Amino acid sequence: MTSFVVPEFDIHSAMMRFRLASRELFNNYFRTGGRDDEAWQAQERFSLVEEHLFDALVAMPAGLPCGSYGKPQERISLVLAYGELAPWMLNRELDSGYWDHAQTEFTGDAVLSFVTFFDWDLLDVIDWRYVRVVVTAWPSHPELVGKHALVETIYLRFTHSERVL
Repeated sequence: MTSFVVPEFDIHSAMMRFRLASRELFNNYFRTGGRDDEAWQAQERFSLVEEHLFDALVAMPAGLPCGSYGKPQERISLVLAYGELAPWMLNRELDSGYWDHAQTEFTGDAVLSFVTFFDWDLLDVIDWRYVRVVVTAWPSHPELVGKHALVETIYLRFTHSERVL
């Protein structure tokens, strides 16, 4: 009898495929080019499709709960892709629209959980250059736990964490 080895699910590749599929779907089929009510309605319709796309490309194959895109994903962690520190824009409060906290870098001992991909303008061409994360632990800066941050995608690698905080 032949036995098959099921490869470990590559969450990083799945997240990058989702990022590309999501932005291409919006840019080619939902973006109106306007800044009116029609553009915002198209963006809202896209967000419904985007959640299902995340479920199909990432959540279901990884064994994660469906319907959770845009909420902190404790089982999708982010680590530095290279080096010992990287720049980020940390939220002034916890989760507001201000990304100007004085702490402008993070180190590899920060535990970051995925929230969503981020772009500054949701009505224009999007590229999802940033990953929105939440700091779930950081031994050297415990006062920053719970804060959201924006990190350029190139600095990060997605990992599948079995830990649920």
